[in-house]
Amino acid sequence: MTELYLHLTGPLPEGFDTQRLAGLAGLVVEGGCLSPREAGALPAPVAALCAPSADAQADWDADAAPACVVDAGLDACAALRDAQPERNWLPRLTVYPQEVSYRMANYSGEGFKFFTPDAATIHGYRVTDGDRLLIPTLRRARDLGFKRIWLHAREAERRGRGLDLDLLERARAEYPEGLWLSGGATEARHLENLSREGGADGVVIGLDLLQAVGVEALLAALAPPCPPEVSVALMPRSDHAAV
Repeated sequence: MTELYLHLTGPLPEGFDTQRLAGLAGLVVEGGCLSPREAGALPAPVAALCAPSADAQADWDADAAPACVVDAGLDACAALRDAQPERNWLPRLTVYPQEVSYRMANYSGEGFKFFTPDAATIHGYRVTDGDRLLIPTLRRARDLGFKRIWLHAREAERRGRGLDLDLLERARAEYPEGLWLSGGATEARHLENLSREGGADGVVIGLDLLQAVGVEALLAALAPPCPPEVSVALMPRSDHAAV
């Protein structure tokens, strides 16, 4: 089952019932909006710190410290990991659809040319890490030894109409385990769609969705769909022995 993470970009709202966080796999916290002391009182653990400073990292017990999320690219994340191997480092890549390019093609039998879209670019993706293609970037992540990677779908986040499941399908072909996905989940049914698609180890949502729906309903939406029931009809046993 896909694990559910909550992305906190600021302090929890005043009066927020922290028990509403119970059941989450963890919190993903931007900057220093949640201290270790504050986190210790919450029913969900802090799983990752985004853009943590050296001082912020030092505040956490190294043996149980959250993962350190790095947005500066795979090579930068690998350099930090090599410099501080005692920490758990998690690269976060912002992904966007590749712009469709066109090429000149001959029209058979008529002697003139026209522009046609390059099929390789129609459903392609790039990452902001050097404006690289997604698939070679994921291969690079594997080569660098990252067991987990977070993909944030920029355009899906902007639209707010669901997670980018096409991105997930393409990514998991190269990275079948350890994928986190975020961007675009604004309703419980978006998590249901993710559950049917499968292939993500974690999904990161915003506080608005959690407050609107609740953790219990979101976890139910993420639960793997039950296989369809197959009815079995038993034929009545004949009292006559076969001749």
